Amino acid sequence: MIISLARLPATGLRFEHQYAAGELDVSKHEFELSEPPYITGHIKQSGMDVHVTGELRAALIVPCDRCLQAVPFAVAESFNLVYIPVEAERAHKGEIELHGKDLEFSYYENEELDVDQLIRDQLELALPVRVLCQADCRGLCPQCGADLNVETCQCPPPVDPRWQALAELKNKLEE
Repeated sequence: MIISLARLPATGLRFEHQYAAGELDVSKHEFELSEPPYITGHIKQSGMDVHVTGELRAALIVPCDRCLQAVPFAVAESFNLVYIPVEAERAHKGEIELHGKDLEFSYYENEELDVDQLIRDQLELALPVRVLCQADCRGLCPQCGADLNVETCQCPPPVDPRWQALAELKNKLEE
């Protein structure tokens, strides 16, 4: 969904959109949509800056970080963002230090605001640092790939390479 800033009324614009299944492309992200997102908000321009506030609701499926099982994850986030023209960003040369408030600001180009990209960014930011299917998830066996939550594999425990010489000595003594 693209909002044209050239036709934006001075009082701003309220928007609301319920996405249809498959309408929002998230194929380049680590999650899938189990239910299409719903977004509502208000957009207002102040000089060259564009202020966007609103709420986003979606249901995601995220892989467990240990065993890769699908984990349902509900998103209900509000956002308050400021967009500036991309030309203003290009005016900065060199490195700049980012702060926490910089997560609430982005860029627009060609007098258009891409709401789809806003949603993808907000969904990515809503995800926790670590997703686990259960608190005591045992993960996958690093040798055979078995899901250790479901089955017990018969792989020998890996030997730390720093202790490899002692393991070989132990094997010789046992023979």
